[in-house]
Amino acid sequence: MSCACPRDEPLVNAASMARVRPAPPGMEWYPLAPPALGAAVDFQDGLRWLRIPLPGRLDHINVWLLPAQGSGWWLVDTGMGVPVAHAAWDALVQEHALESTLRGILVTHHHPDHFGMAAALATRCDVEVRMSREAHRAGGWAYAGNAPELLASFGAHWGLDYARVLDQANARHLFRQVISGVPPVTQPLEDGEVLTGTDLPWSVTLHDGHAEGHACLYAATAGLFIAGDELLPTISSNVSVYAQSGLVDPLEDHFKSVRRLRMLSTDTLVLPAHGRPFYGAHARLDLLEAEHAARLVEILEHASEPCSVMEMSTKLFRGRTLDGMNQLLALGETIAHLHYLERRGELQRVEVAHHAAGQEAAPRFIRATLA
Repeated sequence: MSCACPRDEPLVNAASMARVRPAPPGMEWYPLAPPALGAAVDFQDGLRWLRIPLPGRLDHINVWLLPAQGSGWWLVDTGMGVPVAHAAWDALVQEHALESTLRGILVTHHHPDHFGMAAALATRCDVEVRMSREAHRAGGWAYAGNAPELLASFGAHWGLDYARVLDQANARHLFRQVISGVPPVTQPLEDGEVLTGTDLPWSVTLHDGHAEGHACLYAATAGLFIAGDELLPTISSNVSVYAQSGLVDPLEDHFKSVRRLRMLSTDTLVLPAHGRPFYGAHARLDLLEAEHAARLVEILEHASEPCSVMEMSTKLFRGRTLDGMNQLLALGETIAHLHYLERRGELQRVEVAHHAAGQEAAPRFIRATLA
């Protein structure tokens, strides 16, 4: 399948492109410089590529305007509900006349950088929001917050003072602070659905692992794949077990998603939520599988003697300076890998009493062959 835009198309903003790192092995960047934060560029097949600023080191999210049938746009993802994104959207709504031309909003998943502005933009432009049932339910749970008894039960199961971990990351009530609300969803996105109302026939696939019911969009006829966070070019999506999750085994779900994404044609152009559009989806999938497989091997090596969740996380992320939120993500990812191995009988949970008198035993993990 050939893409509508040839790969030798003249570069836009060549000086900017010259500063870009080379693509990882087996991958190739799409030859178009990204839009500035808060701006848009025309993409192939009539799409527009927008970059919405985010607070923190990951300073942007890519969102997409898809041509609607006849006229107008469908928006894919929205950015976080924070002042810098509100300011960007004030300008973009005016520039693209979205109060009259937007036909609807498609949300890939419930994480705030994707979902945060959905309620505000839907109200402003008087349009519907569409996302999967699972993603909408997860967004509602996160907005409601974690009940203290749930935090206590989760922490006890994994040997953590989880409420304290959340407080150190300033994350206990963070979700509510960075989204503009939970909009109603009357037409959930369904796996296998082909969108109507868009100029191209976009097929919906739903994926678990990184988030419940994460939606991706594939226009096979144009060779375009809107990946959200399921397939990123240079960073790997966080796969975590956390207190309020609808997923039984997120890492297994992630592996299933990776296997399913191999249905993409080898010359598909991947449109990720962060980073640059790229060719070479299969090479990137190979690397993601290898990274998680190596992490599982490393855990088993460290589990030659009983190891707590916190001890294991420190070993896995040694040498890295982790602030509160990154420590929370590291813990969640550590638990996901421990959980995966425990469910498969490769790790065994043991109870080891704390040294301090009167404290309860803390769960630790050891290789099953050594237990």
